[in-house]
Amino acid sequence: MLFVQVVLPVFLIVCTGIMLEKTARLDFRTLTISSLYVFCPALVFSALMKREFELTLAGDLFLFMVLYTAALYGFSWLIARAAGFDRESRSALLLTTVMMNVGNFGLPLTFFAFGEAALEVSVLTFVLFNIPLGTLAIVIAQGSRGSLSTALLNMAKIPIFHGVALAFLFKMLDWVPPTFLLRPIDLVGQAAIPVMLLMLGMQLARTKWQKRVGFLSLATLTRLAVSPLLAWGLTVLLDIKGLPRSVVILQTSTPSAVLPLLYALRFGVRPDLVAGTILTTTLVSAGTLTLLLYLLTPQ
Repeated sequence: MLFVQVVLPVFLIVCTGIMLEKTARLDFRTLTISSLYVFCPALVFSALMKREFELTLAGDLFLFMVLYTAALYGFSWLIARAAGFDRESRSALLLTTVMMNVGNFGLPLTFFAFGEAALEVSVLTFVLFNIPLGTLAIVIAQGSRGSLSTALLNMAKIPIFHGVALAFLFKMLDWVPPTFLLRPIDLVGQAAIPVMLLMLGMQLARTKWQKRVGFLSLATLTRLAVSPLLAWGLTVLLDIKGLPRSVVILQTSTPSAVLPLLYALRFGVRPDLVAGTILTTTLVSAGTLTLLLYLLTPQ
């Protein structure tokens, strides 16, 4: 029943996005800009403003993000070297295993699984993991052709971080915006989750699967099997318990992120392998995430 109640709804909306792309050919750029500059910042701001913010939890999740990213990067780099991948293939493996779809896929999944109660943790997780997605992923893709400082500057321009900063500022000042401002922001933010899933489907419809069984198997196994085990172990190490534990494990066990495909195309880092892995991990995750949900949900 968990598959029908939680995982299937996510894939139904993704499939709707695929059909929209195949039939209507919507303006993907407009949707992307709307999501990046309006829907997602509104969701982040609204979720943080409506709940009491726990600094301890934020600190634990930040430490989790750093350790998780570093450990997965090290593991993926070692297996890429052991497999004898060239630099481009090694970068493609790092992009598809270290960077998960914590937003387009992870936010809706945790919402369907745990409801409104999980929104604060899932939004924080989404925001924090956008840090490596907006910096480390670019550094991996561009290799020696760019600097970390440039990547950090680009990350600072991402609007969701502006929404977080504004929410933190209002919390520190103990000021709640008037209802006539909060209501439209909250309403706009509610559009973020379905729009992100539709965009994921549209992007998948544009993705061409490449038959590289060895690479795809290694990347899929790392993303969907190794990463949940790592996340589970880190929650024990950091003593993250209860709902935050379930949310962060589930949300970081999602398929490969879509955004690194744009970086791979931009810098010529085997976009065929990155695209193939995104598609493969998304399809296989229907089974792995269902199993994970059974393990995380009290029977």
